[in-house]
Amino acid sequence: MTSSAKIPTSDSDGGHSVSETGLVARLHGQLHEMLLTHEIALGLPISERQLSVQLGVSRTPLREALRRLEGEGFIQRRNGVLEVKRIMLEEFVDLLKIRRLIEVDAAGTAAGAIDPGKIAGLRARLATLLAADNPDNRLRIEFDLELHRTICDHCGNRSMAELIEQLRRKSMLFAAPPAPVDFRQAVAEHARLLDALADGDATRAREAMADHLDTVRKNVLSRLFER
Repeated sequence: MTSSAKIPTSDSDGGHSVSETGLVARLHGQLHEMLLTHEIALGLPISERQLSVQLGVSRTPLREALRRLEGEGFIQRRNGVLEVKRIMLEEFVDLLKIRRLIEVDAAGTAAGAIDPGKIAGLRARLATLLAADNPDNRLRIEFDLELHRTICDHCGNRSMAELIEQLRRKSMLFAAPPAPVDFRQAVAEHARLLDALADGDATRAREAMADHLDTVRKNVLSRLFER
C-alpha cells in the first residue's frame, strides 16, 4: 500500500466500523509517513478537505490526527493556515551530526543480525531503482527509510532505535531530500552498506553508514547553496 492509500473503515469479518481511537492512530501513522516522504509537501498549505478525500476518511478523525502531529511539533498553524513546520539550517546540521554518531554505531551492531531474506528484499528494491532510466526520487526516499529502519530494528537497543527515528523525522522537516547528484554513487553506497550488514562486518558497516550520511549532508547543503 502506498502512503496515500485509503484507510479501511471496517474490519474484514463483520463490516463493523473500526473504533475512532484506532482510526485516529492509523491516520496519525500514515500522515507521519506522508511527511517523511514529502507527499505532504513543505511550504504548501495542508488541506484537510483534500486529505480527507485522498485517504477516504471523514474530517473528524483526520483533524484529531493532525492535532497530534501539531502537538508533536511536526506541523503548525500560521495565520490560520496549517502547514509543515520547517526547521532552520543550523538545527538541521546539528541533527545530522547527532545522527552520524548514533546511526554509525547502530549499523555496526546490526551487522550480521538481519535476516538474509530481508537483506535480499532490500537488494532487489535497490536493483529495481538502479534499472530505472529515470528513478522516482520518492521511491528512493522510501527505500532509504526502509533500510535505516531495518538497521534500527536490529541494533539491539530500543531506546537508540526510537531516538534515531525521532531524529530522522525531525531532520526531514528541513527540506525535501533532493535526488543525488550521482544516483549510481548513492546506489553503490547503499550496496556497500548492505554487503557489510550481510557479511556481519561491523567495521565496514560503520564506515559505510558514516560515508552515506556524510554524502547526504553534502548533497543537501550543495543543492541549498546553489539556489
